[in-house]
Amino acid sequence: MHKKWVTKYLSEEQVADISKAVQQAELGTGGDIVPMIVRRSSAVRHVPLVLGLSFALIFLGIEMLGLNGWYFSDFLPFLMGHWAYQVGFLLVLLLIAWGLSHLHPVQRLLTSDEDEKEQVWKRAQLEFFLHRLNRTHKKTAVLIFVSVMERRAVILADEGIAKHLPPQTWEEVLKPLTGFMRSGEWAKGFQDAIRRSGELLKQHLPEHDAANEISNNLIIKE
Repeated sequence: MHKKWVTKYLSEEQVADISKAVQQAELGTGGDIVPMIVRRSSAVRHVPLVLGLSFALIFLGIEMLGLNGWYFSDFLPFLMGHWAYQVGFLLVLLLIAWGLSHLHPVQRLLTSDEDEKEQVWKRAQLEFFLHRLNRTHKKTAVLIFVSVMERRAVILADEGIAKHLPPQTWEEVLKPLTGFMRSGEWAKGFQDAIRRSGELLKQHLPEHDAANEISNNLIIKE
């Protein structure tokens, strides 16, 4: 059973189509293509704190406006005269901040590009070894790793492939994939990346009787 969050991006049918695309792409090659999608790779615990402090500063600014006589409508005079409403208003602001902190666009906004890139790369490396993709007989696994929150992707190839295809080779696969991701076409992105990866493997690692050592299914994780 698929994790519920992924249904916002991929339907059950699309998940099945991705598995079929892997099966088709691996025909005639010695490689194992492994598609994976994760909810996020970056640490976002700082986001509620940053938003909470920002909203608290907004509240303080409203208070200061009231103290300096800058009123809008009757709201500030009312708020200034009722401490219970001040506390309630602050709590409402903090609740709004907490809610916003769970939105991916807000998380991306408050996480630097450099941090996102590094953390997605590290997560991809971790998953490569956690799923023992380095243990295939001829070391010919290829991980197509997608991290949803950051809208970033990484392709990692084991040493049996890397000696034929240098890392920059995969840029021609990554660029269209990230383009599809940013336009919300996640299934098309995966299928295109899988097809392109298969073409590269057929060209550089042709093999007609290779065993399928790894499941063709899309791996879905938090």
